[in-house]
Amino acid sequence: MEIVKYSHPSPPVNVALEEVLLERVRAGLRGDVVRIWVNPPSIVIGYSLKPCEEVRCGEAARMGVPVVRRVSGGGAVYHDYGNLNVSIIRSSPNMKRLDEVYGEATSIIVGALKLLGVEARVENGNDVVVSGYKVSGTAAALKGGGYLVHSTLLVASNMEVLKALIKPRLDRVLRGEVTGSKYNPGNLMDIAGVNLREALEALHSALEYAYGPLEESGVSRGEISEALSLAPLKLVPLEGALVE
Repeated sequence: MEIVKYSHPSPPVNVALEEVLLERVRAGLRGDVVRIWVNPPSIVIGYSLKPCEEVRCGEAARMGVPVVRRVSGGGAVYHDYGNLNVSIIRSSPNMKRLDEVYGEATSIIVGALKLLGVEARVENGNDVVVSGYKVSGTAAALKGGGYLVHSTLLVASNMEVLKALIKPRLDRVLRGEVTGSKYNPGNLMDIAGVNLREALEALHSALEYAYGPLEESGVSRGEISEALSLAPLKLVPLEGALVE
């Protein structure tokens, strides 16, 4: 398994690169890869989500925070330099089940937290919760020949901005679809005193435990070029959005 620690300064390019790597793996042009990366302040939404359903679009426009659409499903998440992203991209001869790939990703997050002495549990199938706070969410894209499953890990994110931009879907909690922790984000720094360096080291160790020795790798010029071409299609226009 290769590991890529590469972050582009543009949120749409970072998100587009996930899709580029997935297609490369599916086509057999690259081996299985895990990518650890961070995004500048931005909101990333699932492929079918209506932009302003979970995002205060007017506030995002006012603050100049871009909204980007990813290839995987799920809701809206806030990214910044205090939020680590872990993306697992693997080939697969058969279509994987969603619960299977969720379990693969969440077990790595839980394993990393265990190494840090932090007790965590999985809720809602794709959330990792510590002391009632959601510290990680997971989404996936399943395709013939391969899949992408990626998780966030809140370490030292700007909670004030996150809560100003993301709408909690409390209607889902009231209907019993999800637990309340899904809309109760928390930073590992605040909950357990874990910093970014410690979180990165624990993630690396948990990944090696799951996949064996990791080979340091990078992204090619061709992959970056493809991501640059795809990036404009990932950016969600917010012109005319009203301040909620």
